[in-house]
Amino acid sequence: MYQQMKQILLQYGYEEITLNVAGIYLALRQEQGEGYAVVTLDETAGNKLDARQFYHVSEQIREFLQVRACYRCRFLYLLVTEDDSSVERLFRDYESYWRRSFWRICPSKGRVMVYEDADEAFMALRKPLENLFAPYGFQERHGGGAGQPYQGMQGAERLWDRKLPWCNIIIILINVLIFLYMDFFHPFSTDAIIEACGLGWYQVLEQGQWYRVVSCMFLHGGGEHLFNNMLVLGYIGSCLELAVGSARYGILYIGSGLLAGITSMVYNMVQNDYLLSVGASGAIFGTVGAMLFLVVFHKGKKAQYSIRQIAWMAFLSLYGGFASQGVDNAAHFGGFAAGFLLAGLLTINLKSDCIK
Repeated sequence: MYQQMKQILLQYGYEEITLNVAGIYLALRQEQGEGYAVVTLDETAGNKLDARQFYHVSEQIREFLQVRACYRCRFLYLLVTEDDSSVERLFRDYESYWRRSFWRICPSKGRVMVYEDADEAFMALRKPLENLFAPYGFQERHGGGAGQPYQGMQGAERLWDRKLPWCNIIIILINVLIFLYMDFFHPFSTDAIIEACGLGWYQVLEQGQWYRVVSCMFLHGGGEHLFNNMLVLGYIGSCLELAVGSARYGILYIGSGLLAGITSMVYNMVQNDYLLSVGASGAIFGTVGAMLFLVVFHKGKKAQYSIRQIAWMAFLSLYGGFASQGVDNAAHFGGFAAGFLLAGLLTINLKSDCIK
């Protein structure tokens, strides 16, 4: 079984390391002082460890990697087993850690089981492994007869591990619902609502209406404004949330929007301009800045884009702002810079998850 898995690991730049333990295999990828170790425990070969033995083997592997000057290393444990009790047997004392660090593979069912909070650094391996093991499964619980080859996980079999960008979906719904509420129920007072909730430095700083820093992020000046913003947010925001997690994404989005608003106020105050601005653009530029941070400093392991793609996207967005009338470019710059910096702060612990 492992020989087929090994071909996938080799394709992704992993080097096979020979261990003297039956049924346990190590593959290592090193780049710029950081290591990525995939430890395969193949119980289908007949070798089963208990929790103490497994911990001892894990410690030996860590010591071996340190000898190779691999002091910062992330681990992925691939548990190949048909025994549903294997997970509890091996990981019952380390559940909070192992949820991020192991995948279970059940060959007969064609499943690669991954927790939602699993380490994103290894996600590139998921689809190839799913494709490898899918033919081993059977369709009995999908209406097929015994012995019929399983053609991949589908329906309810995959609902448990399907990840959706719930935070971004909720943010988009809030923006759309607020716009529809204003457009359908208050069509003649839209300007008054923007006047009451738009962002302006005088209203915030002189009149103490601090709520405007938040309320302006969910108001739009028209259907085209809303559509363009939500189109970009739906794509970039969803990818970013799946890369960093919903909680981090929510903090990053709101934080970028707030800092974009503050940047806009400071700039307009210096220019002595009494302007009101609305829209989610500042926060959206924060998502673009965050994506750029991920591809630059995480070398693409947390995002599916290249540096060139994100940089080009940011350039076109900023250029479009300068080429258009009535666009709050200060908020765009502030949001972009805020997203870049917040991504650095919020993903520190992703790096610190490495075993030193």
